[in-house]
Amino acid sequence: MNDYIYPDDVVTIRIETWEFECCAPLPVVGEESSWALHPARESLWFDASVHGGIYPDGVDPTSGIVLSIRLERGEFLEQEPGHWVLVPGSIDHVRVEKVPRHFRGMSSLVTGRRGWMETAVVVELAVDS
Repeated sequence: MNDYIYPDDVVTIRIETWEFECCAPLPVVGEESSWALHPARESLWFDASVHGGIYPDGVDPTSGIVLSIRLERGEFLEQEPGHWVLVPGSIDHVRVEKVPRHFRGMSSLVTGRRGWMETAVVVELAVDS
């Protein structure tokens, strides 16, 4: 891989938090990571998945060096008992060096209050062109 990474060589992938809590490998900045990529709707990003090193049939893994990792989190409001909805415009991203094994999720939300939870991990991956 070249020392200089051209903009076309970087892909941004989004991985749902449950993937990591299930069995997905934890990406680390500066290390290689491989994912099955699927174009995300209405975005230049890709949705990514892998389950215990197994890729979906017909999908070749995309590998590259992890350039950055951000935790995606959003604010949620209880619309009716037990039914939480994302507050529009509340998504933000927090840069981290490595992905945690567990995330702040539904169990952190308290009835009658607004709360936030981590919904995904966003990774910038440098790939060979």
